[in-house]
Amino acid sequence: MSTPDESLFEEAFAEFAHAAELMVDPVDSAVIHGRVRRRRTTKGALAAALAALIVAVPAVWWLQESNGQEVDPRPAEETTDETSTAETSPAEGGTGTGAVPQGQESDVEDPALPTFGDLVGAEIDLPSFGSVYDSSCPTAPARPSDGTPDPESGQWFPDVDAGPVRLLKVVHTTLEDGGPVRAVALFGCTPSEQTIRQAVVVAGDGDGGWEVTEEIAVGDSGFALWDIAPAATAGVLLLVPEQEPTGRYLEIELDYEVFRYRTREELADVTADAYLWGVTDLAVSVEKTANGDGTWTAAVTVANDGGHESQAIQLAMCASESLGTDGPETVPECNGEIQGVAVLEPLVPGDSTTMEWTLTPEPFDDWNGDEQAGGLYFSVWMRPVAYSVDGFVFDPDGENDYDDTSIIVDDMPTS
Repeated sequence: MSTPDESLFEEAFAEFAHAAELMVDPVDSAVIHGRVRRRRTTKGALAAALAALIVAVPAVWWLQESNGQEVDPRPAEETTDETSTAETSPAEGGTGTGAVPQGQESDVEDPALPTFGDLVGAEIDLPSFGSVYDSSCPTAPARPSDGTPDPESGQWFPDVDAGPVRLLKVVHTTLEDGGPVRAVALFGCTPSEQTIRQAVVVAGDGDGGWEVTEEIAVGDSGFALWDIAPAATAGVLLLVPEQEPTGRYLEIELDYEVFRYRTREELADVTADAYLWGVTDLAVSVEKTANGDGTWTAAVTVANDGGHESQAIQLAMCASESLGTDGPETVPECNGEIQGVAVLEPLVPGDSTTMEWTLTPEPFDDWNGDEQAGGLYFSVWMRPVAYSVDGFVFDPDGENDYDDTSIIVDDMPTS
């Protein structure tokens, strides 16, 4: 009789435990999708106990739900603390003392893995974004700024004055079967209207700094790298739209491909196997209703019209100077800039959320010249909060991420 392979038993047991956890709490998308950045209390003991009871149940159930083992991220409890707690906050990353971080002393064989906050503002040599961009996207060295706007504070665009090279995301994943966990960072630079992104592996250099240990991909006009995510087993996934979404309103419908990178392997196209939560068609609409007293109600609906669960959604609004608004969030005056007003919870496919504002126009004679000619506008924008989770975040249809309603002279009561 042959000797059992203990590693196979351990791997199967881990899959059974994960399947049991999903069955116990199937609606907990922090477990299924790892979509949020907060630290989650694990249910490992409960899952393991249940796994022992259902050891005869095949783990195929989980793989069918994800439509492919290769692109299903690890359970949330297996995600490193760095990627679940320090995704966008520079203050949480580094030591702040100038001391060499633990694990980065000289002659350390397994160097420290950086968090997002560790790399913001740190000096690091990066691959070139392209020789024609070397002057506008300096990389030898680069001092990356935080390239992720803070949606909770209403930021819609990153601080372009903070630095030309921006850090967008850091994920921790293994890059080869049985290999150690590595940190993969996504950087971006916008020398023109199009943002160029590159993905690299970063580790401690042993002297308190950071260095690139592997070059994964640099986007260009034919390879518009957009986002990265950990693969289920080994590797990192790259989301590549067929065309870079440019402009303010993203009024363009985009196809996309997903590639898997593993150390010492060619990029593999895994688009057909991808179960892509966070990659879904989101839409916003505004419906105006007269209240009969000179005011109007604007109902703002954000819907998930796609086939996968979304990530968090940022909502932005503005109103004309002569249009008063009263609702769940303060609406700023339209001044040529987009300002966020709220961050909405993720939506499952087919679900939507609606909020209402009361619109009160000033008397027509008090409208300015542009308002009298074109009316009073109540405008709404919507977009998923990108780079905020380990998984992908992408809306492939930008034609329905903006809507507005207006009040014109014909809507005003006659004296």
